Parts: sequence; structure tokens; C-alpha cells
Amino acid sequence: MAKRVNEYKKDIEKALKAAGKYSKSLGAQILSLAGALRTLDLANDEIDELESTTISAVSRYGNETLVPHPVFKIQKDAQDSVTRQMKALGLTAEELTGTDEDDPLINLTKQVKNAGRKKPVIIKPDKDITE
Repeated sequence: MAKRVNEYKKDIEKALKAAGKYSKSLGAQILSLAGALRTLDLANDEIDELESTTISAVSRYGNETLVPHPVFKIQKDAQDSVTRQMKALGLTAEELTGTDEDDPLINLTKQVKNAGRKKPVIIKPDKDITE
């Protein structure tokens, strides 16, 4: 069962405080992330009950076709929103969920985050070599 928006809000505020990034001015951003997390959980709960990924739909011409279940669009939109809001707040999944360091997704996220460009090493020739 999905948590309520207020519960997510408290979790986000706690994570921001622990990361030293909390400010009361982030209220709207925090509420937006909390709503997106609840929407994502509700969509995932509904997906868990599905027996099929498609539904029958009748086109405007009267033809019956199979189309993706609408909950998958809701899930994707919520995932995109969660990602954007977390980025805007400067939160990582680890900070928000407080999960274990052994989580492969968190380790991969850290590796990608730390895989930035390295400073190039420039070797200058000695002045004596050209003589």
C-alpha cells in the first residue's frame, strides 16, 4: 500500500536535513516530489495487479486494437517527475531511501556520478632536450 503524500514529505525533509540541503523555501519542490513518489507507488501497485500489459480499445473508426495499459504512461510520467524533482533538490536515491551500501543500483549510480572527466596530464619537454 502506498504511503500518503504527507509521509513522503516527512521522509524527503528528513533526507534533505541529513544531507544538509534543507530549507523552508523548498516547500513546493518537496511537495511536488512527495506527490510524484505517491503517484509512482500507486501506479506500481496497480501494475502488480495486472494480468496483461495491454487493453482492448476501439478506434474512432470502430476497429478494436490492443493498446498499452494507461497505467504504464502514468508510471513513466511519475518516474520522470521523481527524477527531475530529486535532481532539482540535489538528492540521490540513497539519501532519500536510506538504503544499504550493498545495493547494486546505488553502487552503479555512484560510479556513474564519479565517472566525470579527469584532469589531463600535460607533459612539458625539458629545455635540455632541444639542444
